[in-house]
Amino acid sequence: MEENKYVAEQWLRTYAYTIATNNLDAHLDLVSPQLHVMGISRAGFLDYNEWAKRRRNDMAKHRLLRVSHHNLVMGPSNPGRLRFTVEETLKSTQGESYILRKDVVLELEPDGKWREVEEFVHNVRLLPSNGNGAPPT
Repeated sequence: MEENKYVAEQWLRTYAYTIATNNLDAHLDLVSPQLHVMGISRAGFLDYNEWAKRRRNDMAKHRLLRVSHHNLVMGPSNPGRLRFTVEETLKSTQGESYILRKDVVLELEPDGKWREVEEFVHNVRLLPSNGNGAPPT
C-alpha cells in the first residue's frame, strides 16, 4: 500500500509541475488516450480528445497558474491499477481559485508509465477572494 501511495504522490507532483511550468507535452504524457473524465461535462463525460483540447487551450492562453493536491486517500488497487481520492486546488492566472474533490484512477501502461485513465469529479467549489481579486492566503 505504501508503494501505491508513493506512486500516486509522485504522479500528482509531476502533474502539478507540468502545469506550473506550462509544459503541455509532459502534461499530456501523464494521461492515457483511454481517459474518461466524469462530473464536469453536461454531456456526461469528456473523453481524452475533449479533455486534451481544453487543456491545450488553457495552457496556450496561460490560464492555469498552479495546481496543488491535499488530503490524498488511497482506494482499492490492483497490480497495475491505482485508485485514490484527492482534493485539487486550481489557481488561475485571473485570480480565481477552485477546489475539486475527485477520484483518480492510474494504470501502468505497457511503456512502464503510470497514466490517468479515469477521473470522477465529485464537486467543484469556488474559493472566495480576499477582497482585492486575489485568492485568500
